[in-house]
Amino acid sequence: MKKIILLFVFAAFLSCETKTVEVNTQVGKALYGDQNKLFAGNMDYAKTTIDVLKAYADGNFDLIMENMADTVRFFPDKGGELVTLVNPFNDFLASMQEPYDSLTRGAYNVTSITAGLEGSSTIISVPFTEIRYLKDGSVEKERVFERFIFNPEGKIARVNKWTAELD
Repeated sequence: MKKIILLFVFAAFLSCETKTVEVNTQVGKALYGDQNKLFAGNMDYAKTTIDVLKAYADGNFDLIMENMADTVRFFPDKGGELVTLVNPFNDFLASMQEPYDSLTRGAYNVTSITAGLEGSSTIISVPFTEIRYLKDGSVEKERVFERFIFNPEGKIARVNKWTAELD
């Protein structure tokens, strides 16, 4: 009888499935607004951001436009004025690259955070180096930090940029 009970208990353990539950843990804290907890965001948006960074360096503005919202707010590193762009804005991007023969970008890492609420934005941050080869033969090197804000529809609605010279 003991063997039969032991066999039933053992069979019950074997038939149990291990269930994996993903828990989104807090990864940061917002210092403004009502919702102050920040959670790990969608890594698909992080991949899209890296694709957009590479597309800019390659001059593939159509790929960039596919990932942009209808209206995008851009805060440039120089000039300090917030620019509102209406998609498509290929000409604006081309004008930014006009002085260069080519440029390369090398990202260090990419992070994704969100407030975790339904309908909230996702913030992707990526630091990278950018080397610009000017048409006059000179070279510019900068450290760049860009923050891309994805709207709830999964499109980039804002880009903030900060730069510093790279020796």
